[in-house]
Amino acid sequence: MNIRTKEQISRLLHSAAFRLGVLQAASFAFAALVLFAITWVSVSGYVTAQLRQEISDESSEMAAVPGSIRVASINKAVAHAQKGTFFYGLFSPRGDRIAGSLTKMPPSLGWTRLHELRHIDSKHSVPGHLLINSSRLEDGNILAVAHGTLQADQLNELLLQSFIWAGLAAVVLALAGGVLTARSYLSKVETITQAASNIVKGDLGTRIVITDRDDEFDRLARSLNRMLARLQSLMEGMRQVSNDIAHDLRTPLTHLRHKLEATTLQVTSVEGYRESCTTALADVDHVLATFAALLRIAQIENQKQQENFTDVDLSGLLGVLVGDFAPVFEDQGRSLHARVHPGAIVRGDAMLLTQMFANLVENALHHTPPHTPVFLSLLPMPGCVRAIVRDTGPGIPKHERERVLQRFVRLDSSRSTPGSGLGLALVTAVAQLHEITVSLGDGEPGLAVQIDFQRPA
Repeated sequence: MNIRTKEQISRLLHSAAFRLGVLQAASFAFAALVLFAITWVSVSGYVTAQLRQEISDESSEMAAVPGSIRVASINKAVAHAQKGTFFYGLFSPRGDRIAGSLTKMPPSLGWTRLHELRHIDSKHSVPGHLLINSSRLEDGNILAVAHGTLQADQLNELLLQSFIWAGLAAVVLALAGGVLTARSYLSKVETITQAASNIVKGDLGTRIVITDRDDEFDRLARSLNRMLARLQSLMEGMRQVSNDIAHDLRTPLTHLRHKLEATTLQVTSVEGYRESCTTALADVDHVLATFAALLRIAQIENQKQQENFTDVDLSGLLGVLVGDFAPVFEDQGRSLHARVHPGAIVRGDAMLLTQMFANLVENALHHTPPHTPVFLSLLPMPGCVRAIVRDTGPGIPKHERERVLQRFVRLDSSRSTPGSGLGLALVTAVAQLHEITVSLGDGEPGLAVQIDFQRPA
């Protein structure tokens, strides 16, 4: 036996499935023992009761025989009795045998169980025991009627042997079933363990094989595969975020360094220093804003699902939002058109929902041509409340619409325009927290962001 086989046997013997099989075998054996005890007591009691009834009937019949012919009747009954069945004995008050096949008077009146060989003459004796009923007759003599218990004893022994063999077979089958179950479970657990080992080694693309049985292991495998897919997505996202952070921060930090270096070498006036410091502060503010947006997204993603949720008047919230943004649009010679249906109630965090819609409106304001309008609508739909933020700008190509919802994704690959690429990522984080459906569509022209809220139960 090699080391690998020993390890497999050791894992099998120490597995929970094997322990369950042993427990099942022990439980089955105990149940079989209880069943045998109940059956044995019931059968034995029934046979004994039947035997006693037969002996009582025979004793009553013999006692009713007149004393003058009782001896002859007993001898006749002894002669006609089948071997091993009824035995008779008539004894004097002193215990002397008068007639019958019983050689000794029972030690007491009533029911007695004695060994046959000691109380029956050799002519009528058979192995086994006697069940005897003794009674005193009117003339003072003792009448004893007995019956052999050999058949009843053999039946009890047969029952005992049958239950022993059946119990042993059941225990063996239960243990075998436990071993087979343990091997099956261990193979499935080994599959999951191997997948986990591959993941630890860095292979995040590993997935657990799912069978067609749809048992608890398949359900566990599906959950683990979803977790692994999410983990892989997060890790890839982290790598992308790291690259994007490096790129987004490198530009303002490089500009900041160049400006500070130029200020040190070239600027000589106080006004020049003030202008350089103002520009440097703007670059620093951009970096800080990027970090603040990242932290806010992380906080939203780590927030518990229903922690701060309340019933939110979405109609009133959007009405306030439109009022706050109206002056900003007017300052730029633009317009924000709102069509908000009153009384729309949703379940969520009012502050986060406000920030989500503010990001969408700001996104439409900053990435569309001057003097173009932005439209905001809120309408009740079957099964949901639908909000749409639509602009009349250049829109987003269809193949880019899913990607722009991720962190640091910007259609301006050169990153020469202002922004960090985190606005729509924050919208995505808030939507996932609230289980909101967000989809980007064609505004004909422009971009239409559709947001569907499930109605509160």
